[in-house]
Amino acid sequence: MSFKDLIRGLRQTEQQLVKQLESVRRAISSLEMGSAVSPAIGGRQRVRRRRRLSAKARAAISRAQKLRWAKQKAAK
Repeated sequence: MSFKDLIRGLRQTEQQLVKQLESVRRAISSLEMGSAVSPAIGGRQRVRRRRRLSAKARAAISRAQKLRWAKQKAAK
């Protein structure tokens, strides 16, 4: 093995270690912030907010569903 090959191998190992170090740092920061996102995925966790229906909208949906059930029952 020549000296250049040795240097090349050391540089490749250094690059792999730098990538691992970045991954570990991301994992640590993710855990410190209380995030359940895997460091491999990266990015931030999206927060989904529930849509809330008004009482009027719920009543309309209820009436429509009852009409559908009545039509199905009548068809039988």
